[in-house]
Amino acid sequence: MQFRVQSFETVTSTNDLIKRAIEEGEPEGLAVRGLRQTAGYGRQGRAWESPIGGMYQSFLLRPEVPPAQLPTLSLLVGLAVRRAVAVLVPELEDRVQVKWPNDIVVAEAPASLDEAASAVGEGSACGEGSLALCDAAPGDDSRPRHPFHKLCGISTEMHARALCVGVGVNVARPADIASVPAGKNIPVYLDELGFCEGPVEDRINAVADALCDQLAIVYPLWCEQGFEPFQAEFDACSALSGRFVRMEDLSGNVLAAGMVTRVAPDGRLVLRTPEGAEVFASSGEAHIR
Repeated sequence: MQFRVQSFETVTSTNDLIKRAIEEGEPEGLAVRGLRQTAGYGRQGRAWESPIGGMYQSFLLRPEVPPAQLPTLSLLVGLAVRRAVAVLVPELEDRVQVKWPNDIVVAEAPASLDEAASAVGEGSACGEGSLALCDAAPGDDSRPRHPFHKLCGISTEMHARALCVGVGVNVARPADIASVPAGKNIPVYLDELGFCEGPVEDRINAVADALCDQLAIVYPLWCEQGFEPFQAEFDACSALSGRFVRMEDLSGNVLAAGMVTRVAPDGRLVLRTPEGAEVFASSGEAHIR
């Protein structure tokens, strides 16, 4: 498939325009981009700043698949984002990871990035994911450790029997992003990782084009065969594999805890408890211990 791209200087939200297109009966394959969003939002309606520097792009999809397959779409889009970044910045291929269920992160950022991110704070151009970055180690009174930094967030919404998929990638660090308390996801930007040649707008469009190219490859196969063909790839680049996580609901109640072993074909996160039992998590925020 090939996406039909519409680009705008400023929008309320690229998701808003996709939802309007859904209501008007637009066929799938529409991609909407905005250099700046005035009312961007992520999972559970969380708002975030959208200055120039991030890639903000949303897709209209109408997959004819079983309802049980739909939760794996955000995982698939995450793989497409990771592939796109690896094409543009090949030296990052081993460091860019997918983080269940809807984030892309960069592992083991250099100390210089840690210091810069600590000074600036959260200010992520791509919004709040469903996973807290990291808890302090037991018995450690220092500020939370950060095994990876957030590069991208993904939102997937059902709207009028179609899907609106929003993607935000941190391309260039804005000079005036706001700070938030320590302990939240710390962002990283592609210009800090070597993707810094040429005007910012050209780099943003290059990321958006690369994502369209990769999604156009994986989406038809996902429609035909589900997530199973991508399961091994996801596990191989998963940021949570081998880590002990605690799944919590929005009130902080613990839903499950264990070592992440893999993602199931239906998209659920598979944990092994200290007692050796397998637990399948389909929701909740995962806090790394």
